[in-house]
Amino acid sequence: MTTPPTAELHEASDLRHQLADQLLAAGHIRATAVENAFRTVPRHAFAPEVPAEKAYANDIIPTRHAPDDRIISSVSAPWLQTDMLEAARLQPGHRVLEIGSGGYNAALIAELIGPTGSVTTLDIDPAVTDRATHFLTETGYDRVHVVTADAEHLPAEVVPDEGFDAVMVTVDTWDLPWIHALAEGGRLVAPLRLHQYVWAIGFTKRDDALHSDEPLIVCGFVPMQGAGAWNANRRAVPDSGIRLAFEDGTPLTVDQRAPAFTREPSVVRTNLTVGGQEPFDALTLYLAGALPGFCRLSVDADGDNRVLNPPSRHWPGAAIVRGASLARLATERIADGDDSNGVYELVVHGYGPTGHLAAKEMAEQVQHWQRNHRAALCPRITVQPVVGSNSVSDAHAPHVFRKKHTQVTIDWPVIPGTAAMLTDDEGRYLLHLRSANKPIWRPGQWALLGGNTEKGEDPDEAIARELAEETGLTIPGLTAFATLDTLDSDGAFKDRVRVYHGTLDRPAHEIQLTEGIQLRWTHLHETADMTMDPGTMAVLCAHHDTAHAATGEAGMLPTLQVREPHERSRSVIGAHLVLLREGTVLLGKRHPSSEFAPSTWHLPAGHRESHESALACVIREAAEETGITVTEADLRLAHTFDLLDPGSTIPRIQLFFTASRWDGEPAVLEPDRCTEWKWWPLAALPDPIVDYTRTALQAITHGAPYYAMGWS
Repeated sequence: MTTPPTAELHEASDLRHQLADQLLAAGHIRATAVENAFRTVPRHAFAPEVPAEKAYANDIIPTRHAPDDRIISSVSAPWLQTDMLEAARLQPGHRVLEIGSGGYNAALIAELIGPTGSVTTLDIDPAVTDRATHFLTETGYDRVHVVTADAEHLPAEVVPDEGFDAVMVTVDTWDLPWIHALAEGGRLVAPLRLHQYVWAIGFTKRDDALHSDEPLIVCGFVPMQGAGAWNANRRAVPDSGIRLAFEDGTPLTVDQRAPAFTREPSVVRTNLTVGGQEPFDALTLYLAGALPGFCRLSVDADGDNRVLNPPSRHWPGAAIVRGASLARLATERIADGDDSNGVYELVVHGYGPTGHLAAKEMAEQVQHWQRNHRAALCPRITVQPVVGSNSVSDAHAPHVFRKKHTQVTIDWPVIPGTAAMLTDDEGRYLLHLRSANKPIWRPGQWALLGGNTEKGEDPDEAIARELAEETGLTIPGLTAFATLDTLDSDGAFKDRVRVYHGTLDRPAHEIQLTEGIQLRWTHLHETADMTMDPGTMAVLCAHHDTAHAATGEAGMLPTLQVREPHERSRSVIGAHLVLLREGTVLLGKRHPSSEFAPSTWHLPAGHRESHESALACVIREAAEETGITVTEADLRLAHTFDLLDPGSTIPRIQLFFTASRWDGEPAVLEPDRCTEWKWWPLAALPDPIVDYTRTALQAITHGAPYYAMGWS
């Protein structure tokens, strides 16, 4: 006995309406026209291989696989289809191009544009277009024009004279070579790849460029095939099970990085937390544009990769490469959380000789994003055609991604932090001494109360929350006073704070401070003897010089600017002892917990201390580390190494002294810093060894007096 066809139709109709109700309730469907389309087009007819229940599930339906079982064609998830159709803003009479066919989405488009519009759906795979043609005809949408072609080379005859009103891309695309096919003012919606992050983005064409004005939606699609297929530029680190992908950057060699993963990494904390189900994809996209040498790190699931807390197979980790070293963003669970999914802190792991510096560099960018961008609206993306090799001048600027046909520029909106300038009847200001021992903004300085805006807050809400958290106070009548921008020494934007003014008459000792060290009511003239945050000082002076606080809309607030001073170049001086004996050199293996170069071979060395010459330094270090005695008369400067570590602004001058004679045999006198001393042939130095030590020894062997590293 078989189920009557009428029963099947009723079941499919019920399931179709249930799916539409689900999408409507979740907020994916917002327009009535999109709702009607989803209630009309029979999704099950485009996926007859699966039961009706699965056809109307809010999930993808694979329809074609490659020989290696990868999905190469599918019916997309309904929630994502609705979001993209909403973003396309289709109207009756529109001419629409769909890149990546299957039939169902083209039928939805046909419902939205009506009989006066036109739909062209294009795919490179004849099996896919044959299938789409069959199902579109079978369901009554035979007016959809189905084309078999490579979308990279769009056939001229399919493009209307005035261009398409909308282009919808339903395959994972690395580039957007269809700007010319879009009418001015038209919409393009596509899942765009940026450093392996895939975002469904809605664009409007203005002045021959695409401008995003929709939220970015993290998503996944089957990959583009043909000439537009993307190349991950993936490189395998030898004998490690680790791969680095430089999809939107210059691929770097990875052979020299294998030793970096043979020891435990250094860990730099960011003090930025996320919930167990809270995405931080916007941060990783920000890091991809902010940090040169950015890549994605993946590991073999069954390999001995020695990566601490390795990333999941489906979400490679964000990483940066610095010479033979590397840093990688990771998470560390720090609490259970109210939702049982846990609370995690973002941390950065550094691998290799200068991995701790690379980790610090990445952590600083994480903290910059936290201060200035985390609570802001989604970034704005501009896509411009690249006509010639010299047509774009800023292809190497931060947050610019150069593609084959286009250049993608990301603008990250800044939402200000907040600060409260509280005054009393005596004209004093309430100042807050910040902790000097925490990785926070302006440590150890007197500043105003306040803090960062959190996601979903406006600055008015943020300052009220911050005051309540820090002091338990509610200050009525807070008024926006000014916007304070901090610039770096070169004039580039660094930080923005919205400053509020309020009045409070309460002794400082009666206020319960929960963050920082101390509160103090202070007259302006008293700040001369205090270590003041420069921005706070600028705000106090501006208020003192103003007869009354500024009022009005936030956008009209006066802007105060503080510029960080240029620092006179200062270098750290390091002194190294090179003891040579019968073609060998004395090297020590640093302790595994050493902050610098753990478990790595290095010379007896150290930084010179206050009022100490470099010669005195190397003599002292030799005695403290090895027990060897050497005199100034027996030392000769053999090499000067001019070093700028990646991510550091402080140069290091490394001086290498050879000794004509010495007394004693090396012994391990500082076991917490060095685990052994050993004589190594100059022609067969150990691995791993500090990079600049190897280079300096080679230079000394060849009689070269000077070498610079890291300045390019």
